[in-house]
Amino acid sequence: MMRSVHRLFVSIRLFLAFGCFAPFMLLRCDAFVPTNQHSTSGESGQNHRCLYAVPSKELRTLQLGEYAVDLAKPLGMILEEREEGGGNCGVRVKELIKGGNAGSAWNSGMVAPGDLVLSINDIDVSSSDFDVVMDLLVEADSPVKLQLGDGLGQLDMPKNVVQQLKSSEDAFLIDAVVRQAAREIRRDGRLGELLGVEVVIGAAVQNDGQRGLARFFAILSTDGVSSYSCNVSATGVQVSDSDATISCSSLKVKIVSLSCAKDEGLGRTFDLIQEAME
Repeated sequence: MMRSVHRLFVSIRLFLAFGCFAPFMLLRCDAFVPTNQHSTSGESGQNHRCLYAVPSKELRTLQLGEYAVDLAKPLGMILEEREEGGGNCGVRVKELIKGGNAGSAWNSGMVAPGDLVLSINDIDVSSSDFDVVMDLLVEADSPVKLQLGDGLGQLDMPKNVVQQLKSSEDAFLIDAVVRQAAREIRRDGRLGELLGVEVVIGAAVQNDGQRGLARFFAILSTDGVSSYSCNVSATGVQVSDSDATISCSSLKVKIVSLSCAKDEGLGRTFDLIQEAME
């Protein structure tokens, strides 16, 4: 009962802040928000699920897999608290509103489900709870300056794969191709939720370092409980940094070919992006 009341309170607060009866028009958040932000176990109440931190005004330096983007309201994002055991959890993007009601998050072509919300208008919220993030978004003028990250961490690229590359620049290109391919899979949504990249198993660079080909195993889930492995083949090309509203820690690439084969012995391949024939 209390959870339902808290969820209703969040919706009412959004309505009052934006004067909008349809949360889809700006920022809908119907994800579960616990009334007690620090869930405890046992009678002592000392074992917190997440140890939330006060937002920091120290500027963050973008790391691999992170980017900064200016988004106009309505944002069109559904957010949720991360529920990973222990440590500072923070908030992530659960879903993007598409179609006719799409907001600037979807239209950016960059924001994807699974992205971690790291900072809002230069305020570090990487370890903040849902309410803090929502308050900052409600109060922020449009456009909102966000730092987001894919949450994939450092990619596992074995020695034999690295040896196929000629330089560190080639390795950065392959890293960017894998991350952008994962982003495209998350934005597409047909294969379920991409939980992580297990290992990069193949890499090649062509066209004087402008075109990268990568193969990797990704872990996905369609029900949030079980998971399966997917063999992904992706080709990406470097693109010019012409969009001033987006800055990345890595190279900007466009995925021109993307296919995913479920590793279940079924032999079924999904071609999410097919390269146009010249």
